[in-house]
Amino acid sequence: MSTPSTRVGCRAEITGMLHSPASTRAWASFLLGRIGTVIAVLRNGTLALLALDGDGHEMPGGVKRWPIHLDDLLIHDDEARPVTRSDGYRLGLSGQQKAVVQHAVQTDRKVSLCGETVRPLPTLGWCLPFLPTAARACPICVRLVAPGAKGGMPLLPPR
Repeated sequence: MSTPSTRVGCRAEITGMLHSPASTRAWASFLLGRIGTVIAVLRNGTLALLALDGDGHEMPGGVKRWPIHLDDLLIHDDEARPVTRSDGYRLGLSGQQKAVVQHAVQTDRKVSLCGETVRPLPTLGWCLPFLPTAARACPICVRLVAPGAKGGMPLLPPR
């Protein structure tokens, strides 16, 4: 994982609101899916100040800069790379409390891409997506869901 200072200037997409401050989560329906630039890293490298693309009058509450937790962002190293997600993979957890690890799991499965038996996090009938940028993401799962990864597993149809 890169150091916080190297993330400043990177492009990022808001993919979740699970870890962000409550004042930001209140605007989640307006912020999810928006893209912007990381202009600062706060709170010991856990929070990014994101300047959203677009005019101020288009922004939720007229605010262009939002504090977003880094685990809620899909960060890109350069502007030339297209915005991609790990669509089709949901979040599964292994371990307990502080030692929990996040894994990529295909729909209707209980084994992650790396072979670990996991438990899903169902929320009101849907599952949280796997985010390869999360701090506790399994490095093997991240490698396997990366576009063009050697040894990557194809998305299997549900059973």
